[in-house]
Amino acid sequence: MSDRHDAYRGIARHYDLQRMDWYAFTYGKRLQTLLTERGLAGSRILDAGCGTGSLAIALSKAGYTVTGVDLSEALLEVARAKDDRKAVRWVQGDLAELDLGETFDAITSVADVLNHLETLDEWERVLGRLALHLAPGGYLFFDAMTCHGLEHLDSYTIHDRENATLILGIIWEPPTRRSTLKLTSFVPADRPGLFERVSETITEWGQPVAAIFERLKRAGFAEIERLWGTSDEPEADERLTVLARRA
Repeated sequence: MSDRHDAYRGIARHYDLQRMDWYAFTYGKRLQTLLTERGLAGSRILDAGCGTGSLAIALSKAGYTVTGVDLSEALLEVARAKDDRKAVRWVQGDLAELDLGETFDAITSVADVLNHLETLDEWERVLGRLALHLAPGGYLFFDAMTCHGLEHLDSYTIHDRENATLILGIIWEPPTRRSTLKLTSFVPADRPGLFERVSETITEWGQPVAAIFERLKRAGFAEIERLWGTSDEPEADERLTVLARRA
């Protein structure tokens, strides 16, 4: 997986136009509550797939010691620029080969990071690497789109922002459980009055929820808790959010 294409290279500078900061606000507050309830306030956190660093920076400002890791050096460049306190350690790396030589009290992986894994074997490999980076009894907090959620996203939409226009075309392929996002952004160019067109294709995959839970167990996690579901049937929710404790 280390030779995978950096799918965010072309759009890294404009990634935050998608307004993903709500993850930092919503999950940051909820995660702090979960950690405080478990005696881990101000603990050491690894943000796996940190992207442009919104969640990592928010947790750092809340008093946590945070390391952010991402495959995309382009996204990390944006994260470093946003980290005005220089309080987060930023690391470029592939989660499937992660080897930081240390453990953390908790690991976060949000905003569909694990949906970039094509197979359940890849899930198990990444989950295994994350487990190795957790202290005994440490917690993994992650979210992922379900197959139902990815199917629901199958659409063509245009989003007007204050200084940009985003065009999103998403195609869901049931046989392969693959979702392909074609993103085109028109953003202000360096020269006044001109706009730059930026395009990128991002692929995600859905996996059966029961199979994900089984791979969590095989990777060394116990006390697996599904959070904030809106349906008794996990597959009926559009998003899966999980808190799992390392055995």
